[in-house]
Amino acid sequence: MKSKVAQRILEEIPEETKIFARLYADIVVRVNMLLKEKGFTQKDLADKLEKRPSEINKWLIGEHNFTLRSLAKLEAELGDAIINIPNRKPVSSMIGDKTYITVYKNAHVTTTDVTYTSEWKKSKTKSKIPLANVS
Repeated sequence: MKSKVAQRILEEIPEETKIFARLYADIVVRVNMLLKEKGFTQKDLADKLEKRPSEINKWLIGEHNFTLRSLAKLEAELGDAIINIPNRKPVSSMIGDKTYITVYKNAHVTTTDVTYTSEWKKSKTKSKIPLANVS
């Protein structure tokens, strides 16, 4: 059982800080998992990224704020996704008596519940307002 003081401290932590800590831990676990799968050491990764081993160590113990660029480099060198963004659910909208659906596909996730097509249909618009004046 947590003490009342510990419980109060935890309740005062901003939600964004809790989310950051969870995401950072997830990233570090994923990178370590990929290192193990590939048989790489932190030094091997440092050599591939042209970094000092001490810098990679800082990344993996929580003393580095990952940028999208550093995550992309890690992903490229480790050959697998580090962060997976979930598929978006189809969003539909009604215009007149027609329904239009927008589907977002995540390249890292395979799904069987949605069929994707490269076939496009030109939508008909009732508006005759020009989008731009070209002279």
